[in-house]
Amino acid sequence: MTTTTIGNATLYLADCKLILPTLGKVDAVVTDPPYGTVTHEGSRSHNSLNESPIDFAFLDLEGCREIFTALIQKADRWVIATCEWRYLSELEKTLPLVRFGIWVKPNGAPQFTGDRPATGWEAIAIFHREGKKHWNGGGNRAVWNCPIEQGEHPTQKPIKLIMDFVSLFSDSDDTILDPFMGSGTTGVACARLGRKFIGIEIEEKYFNIACERIKREYDQLKMF
Repeated sequence: MTTTTIGNATLYLADCKLILPTLGKVDAVVTDPPYGTVTHEGSRSHNSLNESPIDFAFLDLEGCREIFTALIQKADRWVIATCEWRYLSELEKTLPLVRFGIWVKPNGAPQFTGDRPATGWEAIAIFHREGKKHWNGGGNRAVWNCPIEQGEHPTQKPIKLIMDFVSLFSDSDDTILDPFMGSGTTGVACARLGRKFIGIEIEEKYFNIACERIKREYDQLKMF
Protein backbone atom coordinates (compact mmCIF):
# COMPACT_ATOMS: atom_id res chain seq x y z
CA MET A 1 0.00 0.00 0.00
CA THR A 2 1.13 3.54 -0.81
CA THR A 3 -0.43 6.68 0.72
CA THR A 4 0.02 10.13 -0.80
CA THR A 5 -1.31 13.49 0.42
CA ILE A 6 -1.80 16.32 -2.09
CA GLY A 7 -3.53 19.43 -0.80
CA ASN A 8 -6.76 18.28 0.82
CA ALA A 9 -6.60 14.92 -0.97
CA THR A 10 -5.46 11.65 0.60
CA LEU A 11 -4.76 8.99 -2.01
CA TYR A 12 -4.27 5.25 -1.50
CA LEU A 13 -2.69 2.80 -3.92
CA ALA A 14 -4.49 -0.30 -2.63
CA ASP A 15 -7.54 -2.53 -2.87
CA CYS A 16 -10.50 -0.53 -1.57
CA LYS A 17 -11.79 -3.60 0.29
CA LEU A 18 -8.71 -3.41 2.50
CA ILE A 19 -8.79 0.36 3.01
CA LEU A 20 -12.51 1.00 3.61
CA PRO A 21 -12.61 -0.70 7.05
CA THR A 22 -9.76 1.56 8.23
CA LEU A 23 -11.47 4.83 7.28
CA GLY A 24 -13.81 6.90 9.39
CA LYS A 25 -17.11 8.32 8.20
CA VAL A 26 -17.22 10.52 5.09
CA ASP A 27 -19.90 12.98 4.02
CA ALA A 28 -20.56 11.46 0.59
CA VAL A 29 -19.28 9.02 -2.00
CA VAL A 30 -18.91 9.86 -5.70
CA THR A 31 -17.49 6.99 -7.73
CA ASP A 32 -17.37 5.04 -10.98
CA PRO A 33 -16.95 1.34 -10.16
CA PRO A 34 -16.24 -1.29 -12.82
CA TYR A 35 -19.34 -2.46 -14.71
CA GLY A 36 -20.55 -5.99 -15.39
CA THR A 37 -19.12 -8.51 -17.82
CA VAL A 38 -21.67 -7.79 -20.60
CA THR A 39 -20.94 -4.06 -20.57
CA HIS A 40 -17.18 -4.64 -20.30
CA GLU A 41 -17.09 -6.99 -23.25
CA GLY A 42 -19.13 -4.57 -25.35
CA SER A 43 -16.81 -1.75 -24.37
CA ARG A 44 -13.75 -3.83 -25.20
CA SER A 45 -15.15 -4.44 -28.68
CA HIS A 46 -15.85 -0.75 -29.27
CA ASN A 47 -12.71 0.61 -27.64
CA SER A 48 -10.49 -1.73 -29.63
CA LEU A 49 -11.32 0.43 -32.62
CA ASN A 50 -9.58 3.27 -30.81
CA GLU A 51 -6.78 1.08 -29.43
CA SER A 52 -7.94 1.79 -25.87
CA PRO A 53 -9.07 -1.52 -24.34
CA ILE A 54 -10.54 -1.82 -20.86
CA ASP A 55 -7.76 -3.46 -18.87
CA PHE A 56 -9.35 -4.00 -15.47
CA ALA A 57 -11.70 -6.62 -14.05
CA PHE A 58 -15.49 -6.41 -14.19
CA LEU A 59 -17.60 -6.31 -11.03
CA ASP A 60 -20.31 -8.96 -10.71
CA LEU A 61 -23.68 -8.39 -9.00
CA GLU A 62 -22.65 -9.76 -5.61
CA GLY A 63 -19.41 -7.81 -5.67
CA CYS A 64 -21.39 -4.69 -6.55
CA ARG A 65 -23.85 -5.34 -3.71
CA GLU A 66 -21.00 -5.88 -1.25
CA ILE A 67 -19.17 -2.67 -2.14
CA PHE A 68 -22.30 -0.49 -2.19
CA THR A 69 -23.40 -1.90 1.18
CA ALA A 70 -20.02 -0.89 2.63
CA LEU A 71 -20.15 2.57 1.02
CA ILE A 72 -23.68 3.30 2.28
CA GLN A 73 -22.54 2.44 5.79
CA LYS A 74 -19.46 4.64 5.40
CA ALA A 75 -21.28 7.74 4.06
CA ASP A 76 -23.26 10.11 6.27
CA ARG A 77 -25.39 11.02 3.26
CA TRP A 78 -25.28 10.29 -0.46
CA VAL A 79 -23.59 7.55 -2.44
CA ILE A 80 -23.53 8.47 -6.14
CA ALA A 81 -22.17 5.99 -8.66
CA THR A 82 -22.26 5.48 -12.37
CA CYS A 83 -23.43 1.90 -12.41
CA GLU A 84 -24.13 -1.25 -14.40
CA TRP A 85 -27.82 -0.71 -15.23
CA ARG A 86 -28.50 -4.45 -15.31
CA TYR A 87 -27.80 -4.59 -11.57
CA LEU A 88 -30.00 -1.76 -10.33
CA SER A 89 -33.33 -3.58 -10.04
CA GLU A 90 -31.62 -6.30 -8.00
CA LEU A 91 -29.74 -3.83 -5.81
CA GLU A 92 -32.98 -1.97 -5.05
CA LYS A 93 -34.35 -5.08 -3.34
CA THR A 94 -31.80 -4.89 -0.51
CA LEU A 95 -30.22 -1.43 -0.62
CA PRO A 96 -31.69 2.09 -0.11
CA LEU A 97 -31.75 3.13 -3.78
CA VAL A 98 -33.37 6.58 -3.89
CA ARG A 99 -33.31 7.15 -7.64
CA PHE A 100 -32.16 5.58 -10.91
CA GLY A 101 -30.46 8.52 -12.63
CA ILE A 102 -29.36 8.83 -16.24
CA TRP A 103 -26.27 10.30 -17.88
CA VAL A 104 -27.22 11.16 -21.48
CA LYS A 105 -24.21 11.14 -23.83
CA PRO A 106 -25.01 13.31 -26.89
CA ASN A 107 -21.73 12.33 -28.58
CA GLY A 108 -21.84 8.66 -27.61
CA ALA A 109 -20.62 6.01 -30.02
CA PRO A 110 -22.99 4.97 -32.83
CA GLN A 111 -24.13 1.38 -33.25
CA PHE A 112 -21.41 0.16 -35.60
CA THR A 113 -23.38 -2.87 -36.76
CA GLY A 114 -26.19 -0.57 -37.88
CA ASP A 115 -28.82 -3.19 -37.09
CA ARG A 116 -30.22 -1.56 -33.91
CA PRO A 117 -30.19 1.77 -32.06
CA ALA A 118 -27.07 2.70 -30.16
CA THR A 119 -27.04 3.09 -26.38
CA GLY A 120 -26.65 6.79 -25.64
CA TRP A 121 -26.76 6.79 -21.84
CA GLU A 122 -25.34 5.30 -18.66
CA ALA A 123 -27.09 4.58 -15.37
CA ILE A 124 -26.45 6.49 -12.15
CA ALA A 125 -27.22 4.80 -8.84
CA ILE A 126 -28.28 7.30 -6.17
CA PHE A 127 -28.28 5.81 -2.65
CA HIS A 128 -28.88 7.39 0.76
CA ARG A 129 -28.91 5.88 4.22
CA GLU A 130 -32.14 5.91 6.25
CA GLY A 131 -33.18 9.37 7.37
CA LYS A 132 -33.72 12.92 6.15
CA LYS A 133 -32.30 13.74 2.72
CA HIS A 134 -30.92 16.98 1.35
CA TRP A 135 -29.27 17.89 -1.93
CA ASN A 136 -28.48 21.18 -3.67
CA GLY A 137 -30.55 20.53 -6.79
CA GLY A 138 -34.01 21.54 -5.58
CA GLY A 139 -36.66 20.00 -7.82
CA ASN A 140 -34.32 19.18 -10.71
CA ARG A 141 -34.43 15.77 -12.34
CA ALA A 142 -31.83 13.02 -12.03
CA VAL A 143 -30.86 13.41 -15.69
CA TRP A 144 -27.48 14.78 -16.75
CA ASN A 145 -26.75 15.65 -20.39
CA CYS A 146 -22.99 15.79 -20.82
CA PRO A 147 -20.65 14.94 -23.71
CA ILE A 148 -18.05 12.21 -23.37
CA GLU A 149 -14.46 13.41 -22.93
CA GLN A 150 -11.38 11.45 -23.96
CA GLY A 151 -8.97 10.98 -21.09
CA GLU A 152 -6.09 8.96 -19.70
CA HIS A 153 -8.36 6.15 -18.46
CA PRO A 154 -10.51 3.99 -20.76
CA THR A 155 -13.71 4.82 -18.85
CA GLN A 156 -12.79 8.31 -17.62
CA LYS A 157 -15.86 10.40 -16.84
CA PRO A 158 -16.22 14.06 -17.91
CA ILE A 159 -15.07 16.57 -15.32
CA LYS A 160 -18.31 18.54 -15.77
CA LEU A 161 -20.42 15.49 -14.90
CA ILE A 162 -18.41 14.71 -11.77
CA MET A 163 -18.37 18.37 -10.70
CA ASP A 164 -22.16 18.35 -10.96
CA PHE A 165 -22.34 15.28 -8.72
CA VAL A 166 -19.97 16.79 -6.14
CA SER A 167 -21.66 20.19 -6.07
CA LEU A 168 -25.21 18.80 -5.96
CA PHE A 169 -24.71 16.06 -3.37
CA SER A 170 -22.21 17.68 -0.98
CA ASP A 171 -21.38 21.03 0.62
CA SER A 172 -18.24 23.13 0.93
CA ASP A 173 -15.50 21.51 3.02
CA ASP A 174 -17.24 18.11 3.03
CA THR A 175 -15.15 14.95 2.64
CA ILE A 176 -15.82 12.96 -0.52
CA LEU A 177 -14.70 9.36 -1.00
CA ASP A 178 -13.99 7.64 -4.32
CA PRO A 179 -12.96 4.00 -3.79
CA PHE A 180 -12.49 3.46 -7.54
CA MET A 181 -10.47 6.59 -8.21
CA GLY A 182 -9.16 5.69 -11.67
CA SER A 183 -7.40 8.70 -13.13
CA GLY A 184 -8.60 11.03 -10.37
CA THR A 185 -11.47 13.00 -11.90
CA THR A 186 -13.40 13.09 -8.61
CA GLY A 187 -10.28 14.37 -6.86
CA VAL A 188 -9.88 17.14 -9.42
CA ALA A 189 -13.55 18.10 -8.99
CA CYS A 190 -13.14 18.20 -5.20
CA ALA A 191 -10.08 20.44 -5.47
CA ARG A 192 -11.97 22.89 -7.67
CA LEU A 193 -15.05 22.90 -5.44
CA GLY A 194 -13.39 23.11 -2.03
CA ARG A 195 -14.05 19.58 -0.80
CA LYS A 196 -11.69 17.24 1.00
CA PHE A 197 -11.02 14.05 -0.94
CA ILE A 198 -10.14 10.44 -0.21
CA GLY A 199 -9.29 8.36 -3.28
CA ILE A 200 -8.42 4.66 -3.57
CA GLU A 201 -7.07 3.01 -6.71
CA ILE A 202 -5.76 -0.53 -7.11
CA GLU A 203 -3.91 -0.08 -10.43
CA GLU A 204 -0.55 1.66 -10.06
CA LYS A 205 -0.52 3.26 -13.50
CA TYR A 206 -3.89 4.93 -12.93
CA PHE A 207 -2.94 5.87 -9.36
CA ASN A 208 0.10 7.70 -10.73
CA ILE A 209 -2.02 9.49 -13.32
CA ALA A 210 -4.49 10.52 -10.60
CA CYS A 211 -1.68 11.89 -8.44
CA GLU A 212 -0.33 13.92 -11.35
CA ARG A 213 -3.77 15.31 -12.29
CA ILE A 214 -4.70 16.26 -8.73
CA LYS A 215 -1.29 17.82 -8.05
CA ARG A 216 -1.56 19.82 -11.27
CA GLU A 217 -4.99 21.05 -10.19
CA TYR A 218 -3.73 22.20 -6.78
CA ASP A 219 -0.71 23.85 -8.39
CA GLN A 220 -3.03 25.81 -10.69
CA LEU A 221 -5.19 26.85 -7.74
CA LYS A 222 -2.10 28.19 -5.95
CA MET A 223 -1.23 30.29 -9.00
CA PHE A 224 -4.61 32.01 -8.94
